[in-house]
Amino acid sequence: MRLSHILLITAALAFTGCAHSHNEHEHEHEHEHAEGHEHSEGHEHGAEGHEHSEGEHEGEHKDAPGVIVLHDEAAERFGVRTEVAQPGEFNAVVKCAGQVVRSGADDAVASAPTAGIIHFAAGMNPGAKAGRGTVVATIDARGMSGGDANAAAKAQLTAAEAELDRIQDLYDDRLATQGELLAAQAAVAQAKAAYSPSAGNGRVTSPISGTVTALLVKEGSFVNAGDPVASIGTGEGSVLRADIPQRYYKLAPSFTDMRAEFANTPVFTVSERGGRRLSGAPAGETTTTGGYIPVYFTASGTGMAAGTPFTAYLIGGSRQGILSVPVSALSEQQGNFFVYENFAPEHYRKLPVKIGDSDGIRTEIISGLEPGTTFVANGVSAVRLSETSGVIPQGHTHNH
Repeated sequence: MRLSHILLITAALAFTGCAHSHNEHEHEHEHEHAEGHEHSEGHEHGAEGHEHSEGEHEGEHKDAPGVIVLHDEAAERFGVRTEVAQPGEFNAVVKCAGQVVRSGADDAVASAPTAGIIHFAAGMNPGAKAGRGTVVATIDARGMSGGDANAAAKAQLTAAEAELDRIQDLYDDRLATQGELLAAQAAVAQAKAAYSPSAGNGRVTSPISGTVTALLVKEGSFVNAGDPVASIGTGEGSVLRADIPQRYYKLAPSFTDMRAEFANTPVFTVSERGGRRLSGAPAGETTTTGGYIPVYFTASGTGMAAGTPFTAYLIGGSRQGILSVPVSALSEQQGNFFVYENFAPEHYRKLPVKIGDSDGIRTEIISGLEPGTTFVANGVSAVRLSETSGVIPQGHTHNH
């Protein structure tokens, strides 16, 4: 072969071997090498770092349009986790609005155990913390007109008990009748009913642990036995109300559990926190307001104030053979939903899907995802960033 022909071929190889085309959906590399080069009379030829000898070398790498490349190191760093799509059990769910409401145990009143002049404990003001049994105030009945009624009741009880002991001894010696004994026993019972040991110390205590929300009487004022002295609240609501659209009236009895989603708070299930539904079914038309049916659940430890809104997912009967994915697996783009399939090591592609019901944790997939498909369950944002960046992932380089 003539020297001029060989130089022309090697120059063409150098040009085609370094030409590449990159865009958002395609990355192509083509290398072509001449084969069967003839060498004679001890001549050796090279071109810009490419070295050829007798033999054949071919290499080709071409990704299909829409393929996303994300290397394992980056996937691990950004928390990408995959899951295999499998049909399973899924509960019927109705999504609706909810609100935290108070129960009778969330508020209480500290009442006066006896009549007298009230004196609040030091530091007992609205906003003060009060544990169960904390002394809110004391009542002084001394110097009151008519005397201390509870002290008088205690004296009567002491006298009645002494008389009962006397009659009991006489009855044992057959010197008193059974009627006299019964009368003495009745007198003791009446005296006990009139006397309150707790009222004797004049202490007004908090019946629950919470915060003093109001003082209902003024310092130094007179109160009668049973008068409210202070109100105490827990600061939380322990009942969750879900407002079901009236069209679900017939299904309402089947909703025995609920998931609650508060802003910036993980979703939780009522039953997992020891809660339950407070009513087996709506009471009737009188419970409906504005086309909605309120359904109530207990929920301890919500940490939410009464009136706080939340999204409710009422859980009904289960269905079998339903394909579902975690809520975190879905990517919403311009009103459409997608999941990302991991079809090969470090290779992903976007699948449009049609979704159904959601229970707040998983979402039903009606179409677009086949059983057995490996999809991204967590870390979708990292895959989507690789899709839209148009940048060759780190570590994907070629040397010539």
